[in-house]
Amino acid sequence: MSDSKKFLVLCLCLTTVLGTSFGQQIQVVKGDSPYIKGAKPMFATIPRSIELADGQVPPPVQIPLWNGSFVFNGTTFHTAMVGTDPSLGSVTSKIPMVIVPLQFNFSNGTSLSAKQTVCGDTTNTVTRVKKSPVVSNAATFMAGATNVGKTQYIDAFQRANFWNFVGTTAGKNYHVKFAPIQMKPLQIINVPGSSGTSVAGPCAKIGEVDINFFDNIAMNLITQLGIPANTLPLFLSYNTFWTSGGCCILGYHSTNNAGNQAYAVAAYSDPGIFSVPIQDIHALSHELGEWMDDPLLPVNIVPAWGHVGQVGGCQNNLEVGDPVTGSAFTVALNGFTYHPEDLVFYPWFARITPSTSVNGWYSFLNAFAAPQPLCH
Repeated sequence: MSDSKKFLVLCLCLTTVLGTSFGQQIQVVKGDSPYIKGAKPMFATIPRSIELADGQVPPPVQIPLWNGSFVFNGTTFHTAMVGTDPSLGSVTSKIPMVIVPLQFNFSNGTSLSAKQTVCGDTTNTVTRVKKSPVVSNAATFMAGATNVGKTQYIDAFQRANFWNFVGTTAGKNYHVKFAPIQMKPLQIINVPGSSGTSVAGPCAKIGEVDINFFDNIAMNLITQLGIPANTLPLFLSYNTFWTSGGCCILGYHSTNNAGNQAYAVAAYSDPGIFSVPIQDIHALSHELGEWMDDPLLPVNIVPAWGHVGQVGGCQNNLEVGDPVTGSAFTVALNGFTYHPEDLVFYPWFARITPSTSVNGWYSFLNAFAAPQPLCH
């Protein structure tokens, strides 16, 4: 088909570790590792360009989405998030999650699997994640002295995010949850020496896999495993990170080539790999939070922000984990202490003063006293 018969429908051209579209280079949170030379813990999005023939329309997104907007300096910014509009009251949205556990076999003989017993633990990554506060509804989440719910962490974050609506009687039963949780068989990936390797770690070895090599596999697995578009596929590794000119990408999210299904990738990792408290579900909570508030990636453009967290320059996407990469808190649940990441509230990006989120805060851990000035 000639170029004249095509038009660009959607371009996922966000700031990523694979290249930037805003004229800035990403610098990452200080979190060096004595085990990985030049380690920089970071998270990414992957750009995806979708071309359709004249007259074609993109297939519909099959997860529930709601649209919002805000005005800053005379410009209207539009957003699309997962679930229903919190201003409409108590509605519970349930998003099926399909966990795809991964095993990486490296050419140097190392094998790292989400089904093997985690080093220093008594069970495996899959079991820990299934019992974790991002999946289990058993933890009670407090923002300061405010109880935002006994629920999953990402739901608790979103409730706190829109507390001006959810904190009222009309919205008290608002939720966006992962349910049901489905599990696919372990997927074994043989990594050639040109696409990855492993190094020593504080406990188990650490895997490094080229992100382009893996993402092609992930895209194919969504089709091969018959994962429907109304679900969130989650690719889960153990102690295996992704690389793009260097380590370490702890997780990323993107969409399929049709643009109608988002997916997430995250590493469950041992403590002590980095000098910041990135361990167990830290990466997972980051990616699921960003998927919740920016599932289709280019839709949620916000006023430029940066020079904070993993971002050394400026970017203008609503990525709620990037400003606080490496900032964790603890949740004791099912006999284990988890380390989810702090996440940033909508008013910080929208420059809303005072914040309409819980307690007038700008992140779940109250990381910021005010919205950030416009980034230059």
